[in-house]
Amino acid sequence: MALRSKRKNRHYERYAIPPLSIQVESGSETFTEEKKQWIKKLSTGKKIVITSNPYPQHTMQAKEWQRGYNKAYFENLNELRTRG
Repeated sequence: MALRSKRKNRHYERYAIPPLSIQVESGSETFTEEKKQWIKKLSTGKKIVITSNPYPQHTMQAKEWQRGYNKAYFENLNELRTRG
C-alpha cells in the first residue's frame, strides 16, 4: 500500500511544478474578463455564463484554477451585496 500512495503523490508532483499562483490568477482573470467566457442570452432576458477549466481534470493545476475562479466569484458577490 505504501507504494500505491507514492505513485499517487508523483502524479500530483508532476502538475505542481510550475508556480500554482499562476493557475489561481488565471482562474480569477477568467471570471472577471468576459472574453474568456461564453455568455448566452435567453429570450426571457436572462444570461447564462459558461466557463470551462483549461487544465486536465483532477490535477493540482485544475484545482488551483477553480480556487481562483471561486475566489473572484465570491468577491464579486460580496461587492454586489454591499451595493444593493
